[in-house]
Amino acid sequence: MPVMITEDTSIDYDIQGSGPPLILINGLGFGRWAWFKQLPALSRHFRTITFDIRGEVDLKDGVSTLVDEVVALLDHLRVRKAHVLGTSLGGFVAQELALKRPDLVDRLILVCTSYGGRGPETMSPQALATMLGFGSFSPEGAVRQGLEAATSDAYRAEKPEEFDHILHARLADSLPLVAYSRQAMAGARFDVSSEIESIFAPTLVIHGSEDRYVPLANAAALAEALPKAELKVLEDAGHLVFIEQSAKVNRKVISFLKAGEKPKKRGSKDRRASAGRARKKVKGPVKVGARLGGALRRAISWIEKMWGQVF
Repeated sequence: MPVMITEDTSIDYDIQGSGPPLILINGLGFGRWAWFKQLPALSRHFRTITFDIRGEVDLKDGVSTLVDEVVALLDHLRVRKAHVLGTSLGGFVAQELALKRPDLVDRLILVCTSYGGRGPETMSPQALATMLGFGSFSPEGAVRQGLEAATSDAYRAEKPEEFDHILHARLADSLPLVAYSRQAMAGARFDVSSEIESIFAPTLVIHGSEDRYVPLANAAALAEALPKAELKVLEDAGHLVFIEQSAKVNRKVISFLKAGEKPKKRGSKDRRASAGRARKKVKGPVKVGARLGGALRRAISWIEKMWGQVF
């Protein structure tokens, strides 16, 4: 397990396989262990790079600070251009990387994420409370509650042992509360809605139809806003779609990255139909995205009073 040291942090990273480089960027609270369903398949075709950032990153510049760490790692590995796959908060980092350093990004895969800001539909207050463990009085209870909301009922019923594996891995690799809080707030402040059309890298957007944390309407809006994007919605999958439907996700990722032809242009009939189907699945009133930051701050404050470290 090599380690790269920066000014305030260390970056633990692993490289598996050979071929075009592909860097995988974790979501909030998840370490590189979370790619256990991707690495066996993707490393047969690509030089896969997974990493964890360790240390007190103050994130005063929000997601942009995390992007700087990714750039430092790629520079350390002498990677001049890579495919980039990001999930959730990692999807924010991937988008910001494509905006700040488009020269480093070949093809882009954005999974269970959005362009932030005042998107078409934000997380409900109930989902936010569940994600942060409201009503639980132990770290394990809070994490279990959050993971149950992040996965579909069908997945937990079919693969209870795998779900327990995720739970125990999450607990064993917990972020300190201060680090979790900073990353959560960086995600709450993220907003590239006015810049998203400047990302010209061919992009694949993947989303679960039952995602409670990033409602499906956001994936449709993200794919519609990107100049060169296609949307893939997977049924019976929640926020952890890349684990729940790993075989389908892996096949789609490999096919997309190996494709020589460009994705269909914006406005094509097939893409409009796909985005339309996604929108039809979303029910209920649209919420105001700007409220999330304040709710998240109050929620984190509540957790800090409950115990010193969670997640």
